[in-house]
Amino acid sequence: MDKRRNSKGGQRSRRGILLDDDDDARGDSQNFWGPCRTLHDYFIDLSGKRASVREEALSTILKALTLNIEQKFVELNFVTLVYQCLHFIKKGSPTEMKQAAHIIGLLSMITTTVEKVHEAYEDVLTALSQGGLKPKLKTLEILGCLTVVTFFGASNSDETESVMKLLWDLINPGTDSSIERKDSPAVLTAMISAWSFLLSTIDGWRLSHKNWQGAITYFSNIIDSDDEELCAAACEALALVFESNCLEKFSSATKDSNKELKDNIIKQLRSRLSETGNERISSQDPRTGFNSASAALDFLEDRKCANTHVTIGGRKLILSTWSQKVQLKFLKHFLRNDGFVKHMMENENFHNVFDFHPKRRNDWGNVLYVPEREEVTILLFRPMVARHNDCSLLPSLTRDKQLAKKKTMSPNSHLSKARTQLLKKQRDLSLKEREFDCFDY
Repeated sequence: MDKRRNSKGGQRSRRGILLDDDDDARGDSQNFWGPCRTLHDYFIDLSGKRASVREEALSTILKALTLNIEQKFVELNFVTLVYQCLHFIKKGSPTEMKQAAHIIGLLSMITTTVEKVHEAYEDVLTALSQGGLKPKLKTLEILGCLTVVTFFGASNSDETESVMKLLWDLINPGTDSSIERKDSPAVLTAMISAWSFLLSTIDGWRLSHKNWQGAITYFSNIIDSDDEELCAAACEALALVFESNCLEKFSSATKDSNKELKDNIIKQLRSRLSETGNERISSQDPRTGFNSASAALDFLEDRKCANTHVTIGGRKLILSTWSQKVQLKFLKHFLRNDGFVKHMMENENFHNVFDFHPKRRNDWGNVLYVPEREEVTILLFRPMVARHNDCSLLPSLTRDKQLAKKKTMSPNSHLSKARTQLLKKQRDLSLKEREFDCFDY
């Protein structure tokens, strides 16, 4: 028994030594920092049983997709990731729910496959339209997820407008007693910004005549709010409404009444801006570089949107419409500043949305792919010349070969004469040897 125990113990110790030797072979750096993990490893961890492991995996994937364009990873795992994230939204912890919602939004803005992102739009809308999950729409991350997926995944204006209607029922419940109006200013601001973001993608003539009646009156009432961000969101929504040139779809009043309503909005904006002491000096939005209330006042007075620009990667992005300004502000808020710059520089979907083409850089640093000089290539025609056996026309190398051949193979060459003399001497010697052999007999 003791021998068995000792032998087993010795086997265990030997196994331990082997494992230690294995670890040593991996290098001291990996023993200190641990094995290098890939996105695929964290993708597998999403199916783990421990909540802490899942949350770490979601956090890592979220950071990777925000700060890098992991195109290959997204295309290979898009469908599975969307379904896993939807599961976390339905049954996960609050942390898992928020991270998963943000990841779905990132997936939809990275993939270049139209069918995949449209399928994600349908799945997300179906899940969040259910009665049990509808209250979660007031979670900022889920609200952003639905909005971004609709922006990139909706195939027509009707699909976009259906999500806008879902948001509008939360913004302005009206007589619907099933929805309580207890939203904080931050949540209401996010919902109005999401609604405006989707409105910026639809031409005014495509909008429904019955869904948005009373919208102008509603937003004009919010202008007097004490919350600056809520007021800015209302100003942006009003600017988009007037930019659409379809006021009859947002108000049931006549043209004269709409003009009076517009004059009242201008008075409200002037009054609000005058409270700061100067109509043109007010706090600017750090994400867009302009003040929404002041810009909206200028637009309503002059019917012209002032051009603004944002510098990204050394190149200016001109914003000439309210739609562009609202889209940039929303996406920059969703990605934060570092993520937005990265996606603007490398994400093809962003290039198409903003018609932005960044400067390409090579692998050696900040060197542009611009030629330092221009070169001209000239093609010359050189006719073929028959050379026959004239050694004077041959290249020097061929001429040398001919001379060497003449010296070695010609019967009159010195080498041939020397060879003949040598052979003659050898014959003479052989004859003399034969003569001596004869005398021996």
